[in-house]
Amino acid sequence: ASPGASTAAPIMLGVLEKVFKDKVATPEWQAKLRQIVPSYGTKLNNNPDRVAEEWAYTAEVLQLTPPPPVNKTGNAPTPAPAAQPAKSNPASDMAL
Repeated sequence: ASPGASTAAPIMLGVLEKVFKDKVATPEWQAKLRQIVPSYGTKLNNNPDRVAEEWAYTAEVLQLTPPPPVNKTGNAPTPAPAAQPAKSNPASDMAL
């Protein structure tokens, strides 16, 4: 996917919400938007169960490998310690 692919949908939804504010508020448009984007209007950041549902649904529709389980503890995984750079002894490439 192109780098813009991940931002294109949210940008377009934002344009629809601005340009067609009254229509987007109708039940018909809400239903259609949720048909296209099932998680539309749902805050996923604090809802790990919903994230797992949406992730699994997306994987199924796109025929991808099922996603790993979602960490439901709310704690971010601890990053691995950074590798220390190897020490090197610079050597002259020319004999003087």
